[in-house]
Amino acid sequence: MGFTSIHKIRFDDVDGAGIVYYPQYFHLCHAAFEDFFDTAASISYSELIRGRRLGFPTVSIESNFTAPLSYGDQAVVGLAVKNVGTTSATFTYSIRRKRDGVPCFSATVTTVLINLDTQKPQPIPDDLRATLEQELGR
Repeated sequence: MGFTSIHKIRFDDVDGAGIVYYPQYFHLCHAAFEDFFDTAASISYSELIRGRRLGFPTVSIESNFTAPLSYGDQAVVGLAVKNVGTTSATFTYSIRRKRDGVPCFSATVTTVLINLDTQKPQPIPDDLRATLEQELGR
């Protein structure tokens, strides 16, 4: 998996059973997505939203949960670009526990680039397309 970020599982990430509450896995994926832009792209995700008024909302998710993460664990989140279309990009995510490498979660997430003011799909600009295509298949 091409890009990796590490996230500590905090008290507010877990449910009453002491394991990560399932929506938090999607939060971890999105945090890695933002980290990817901050690290690999020519523009941070916050600047893409605030400055260029563009965003990548999710339009489709497939996911699998395979093992729990617990309070205090470190989650290693891998991100790879699976496909880049005219207005869409598909990302795959894998989350594993750092301490033992056990896979905990995987997802395929399709996003569409939109103009945040009009809420309409936009072709992916050349600079972003180049960044995404560089990550294809990693």
